[in-house]
Amino acid sequence: MIIKLLKNIIIRLILVPFFNVSLVCAMAQRTDSVYNVLDFGTSGDTNTVSTIAIQNAIDSCYQYGGGTVYFPPGEYMSGTIILKDNVVLDLDAEATLYASRNIDDYRAPLQDATRPVFIYANGAENIGVKGQGEINGNARRVYEELREVDEFISDITENARNSGVEMKRYYVVPPDVAMFIFYNCKNITMEDASLVESSFWTLHMVRCQEVLIQNMFIYSSLEQGVNADGIDINSCQDVTIKNCKITAGDDAIAIKTRYEDPCESIRVSNCVLTSSSTALKLGTESFGDFRDIRFENCQVLNSNRGLSIVVRNGGTVEDVVFSNISIECKRRHFNWWGNGDPIWIYLTKKHPTKSKVGLIKNVVFENISATGMGTSKLESTEGVRIQDIRFFNVNLEMQQEDYADKRADHAFYASNVKGLIMNNCNIDWNDQHTEEKWGSALYISDCSGVDILNFRGRQGLEDSESPAVILSNTSNVNIQNYVADPSTKMVVKVSGSESSDIKIQGIQELSDVQKALSVDTDVINKASIQYIR
Repeated sequence: MIIKLLKNIIIRLILVPFFNVSLVCAMAQRTDSVYNVLDFGTSGDTNTVSTIAIQNAIDSCYQYGGGTVYFPPGEYMSGTIILKDNVVLDLDAEATLYASRNIDDYRAPLQDATRPVFIYANGAENIGVKGQGEINGNARRVYEELREVDEFISDITENARNSGVEMKRYYVVPPDVAMFIFYNCKNITMEDASLVESSFWTLHMVRCQEVLIQNMFIYSSLEQGVNADGIDINSCQDVTIKNCKITAGDDAIAIKTRYEDPCESIRVSNCVLTSSSTALKLGTESFGDFRDIRFENCQVLNSNRGLSIVVRNGGTVEDVVFSNISIECKRRHFNWWGNGDPIWIYLTKKHPTKSKVGLIKNVVFENISATGMGTSKLESTEGVRIQDIRFFNVNLEMQQEDYADKRADHAFYASNVKGLIMNNCNIDWNDQHTEEKWGSALYISDCSGVDILNFRGRQGLEDSESPAVILSNTSNVNIQNYVADPSTKMVVKVSGSESSDIKIQGIQELSDVQKALSVDTDVINKASIQYIR
């Protein structure tokens, strides 16, 4: 019996060129559920494209109930590989898996994938990546004349042009390949590995559930990495991202809803993020709703934008918390979305006639410490569609901009917001390196239900006549325990015929030479504005 079994194995080995190599190697590896890609014919170097061999290892692992597909030390080159149920890729610390530069090595079409994909799964369960090794997207970019103007930042582009900024930017050299797309998958674990230089989005989860991403290192060039997002979570539920370090030429972590399926129960914590666009973002794809989302205990370094919520396609954002986050924002080249601004909430319609109108409500920023070069904004182009936004213990410090195309004016701007609370917040300005356009600490326009409690902040330039706080066409305002800076000549200015029901009580450290309140002549109901010292 034993002799017969050995004979059968020998026959199979001799006939490998004529049979599916996965059948042989599956028998050899089945006992411990670890499938070594070298046993399936990979060369362990980048001279050979090993797509078929790697896929055979995955298929065999899947056919025999699942396990680990192991990459020992070496360098591997591949085109599209497809993960299947119960299969996890394990990369040794000395292993690197490279994406091929040949478009012919990528499968097309793939269901629900609009572009070439390096590592793909659709409808799979219990999948993932582990190990200390590296997956490298092998991206290439070229610096060229601006091919077209991005409509979303057309005004910023024109400002840069008028300021003498060179109208060039980086573009991806084809093939423009996404590193990971997992669609409609469940129970995904991504841990420990490094994902480097994807041409397009690095790690993209679409309509997935029960996702854990932890201890990952993700990198793309801050100068060149156009569209090379770190992690994109798209219409997914029950997602945890923790203890990751992400440096991304585009968004570091973006939560999106490309479909009507919501993004909900998302937790992001203990991550260190650097981005040439936004470090932590909801949107801009916003066809579905966003609910129960928390970002906490994160560090944002050297990013073009810190925290943002952008709704353009009609979805509702609610019950979102940004907590215990330190932010350092610095301006980037004009083609990136962002202004060196720590916080941006923006609601609009992508298409004036086709898009639905969304809603942003019940968002909390607490224990935030930020330095930035751009104005933090809450703004809606579609009337009052931003509601119940609360800031607790938020400190913003404005720094001089690095580029000629200056953009910042006020430190914080809010328009079309109903229900805005700022409690124990501070605005500081760099006195040594200033900008001529700097204006007020707070500019609040067309808002209602505003509470500013225990606030400290002055105008941007010490010798400026600008008020520290401007209220324009804003009603139902309560300002209490404002700490006035000695350089502030005017604390609060009220303008606009819609301004009413404004109460200011207890401006601390107000000197005799300072003026607490100025009311413009266009404010009709002056009797409803009161100041109690």
